[in-house]
Amino acid sequence: MSNATPPRDYRWLASPDAPRRWPTRFWITAIALLDRLLMRSDVQGLERLPPTGPLILYYNHIHYADPIAIMARLYGRRHVVAMAKAELERMFFLGWATRSYGAIFVKRGEPDVPALRAALAVLRRGYTLLIAPEGARSPNAQLIPAKKGLGLLVYRANPMLMPVGVWGTTDFPAAYKRLKRPLVHYRFGRPYRFHLPSKMTRREAEDIVIDYAMRRLAQCLPEGMRGVYADPPPELPYVEEL
Repeated sequence: MSNATPPRDYRWLASPDAPRRWPTRFWITAIALLDRLLMRSDVQGLERLPPTGPLILYYNHIHYADPIAIMARLYGRRHVVAMAKAELERMFFLGWATRSYGAIFVKRGEPDVPALRAALAVLRRGYTLLIAPEGARSPNAQLIPAKKGLGLLVYRANPMLMPVGVWGTTDFPAAYKRLKRPLVHYRFGRPYRFHLPSKMTRREAEDIVIDYAMRRLAQCLPEGMRGVYADPPPELPYVEEL
C-alpha cells in the first residue's frame, strides 16, 4: 500500500453550493452572533463593498481574531473564503472549525500550487477571497513587507480589490478584565481594479500590485500603523476606481 499523502484540493470551495453548505452557514452565523456579543464595532466605508463579482478583500494582520472579525462584518452581504496558514489546520478546535467552514490552508515559505489553484477558482466563481498580504501577524502592529501572493492573484485573475484597515483586536480578550468589550475599528477603502499593460511581465506586475495595494491599505490605518508603506500610493494610469 502507498503511504503517499493525498493531494490537497480546495477547489470545491468554488462550487455553486459552497455558500449553502450547512457547516458554512452555521459557522458564519455563529461568528456574527459572537462578534455582536463580545465586541463593539466602529465601521466606516462598508457601504462601498461591491455586491457581486470577484473580489479580494485584504487587511493588515495584528491579531488572530482579525479575519474572524472581518468576516462578521460581511455577514449577509457576500460569501467569503479566507486563506489561512497551514499550521492552523493542525490545531484541535480552530483547525476543525476552519476546515468545516471552508478555508484555503496555505503553506508559507514555499510555492503552494493547490492553494493558488483554489484561490483562483474562488475568484473566478465571483466569491470574495479574504487574505492578509503580509503573510504573518505584525510584531508591532505596523505594516511589514508583503509577500508576492496578492500580486500573483491579481496578475492571473484580475479581480476587484478592497483594503480594510483593522485595529483594536489586540485588546481581545484583555479588555474583559476591565469589564469592557473591545472596541474594534474597521476602515474599508474604496474598491479598485488593475488594468495591467499586456507587455508587463509577471514579476513586474507582482511588484507594482503589492506596493500600490499595500499603500492603499496603509491609508486606511492610523499614521502610526502604516509602517514601511507610510508614503501614499502613486497615481497609476491603469488603476480603475470603482
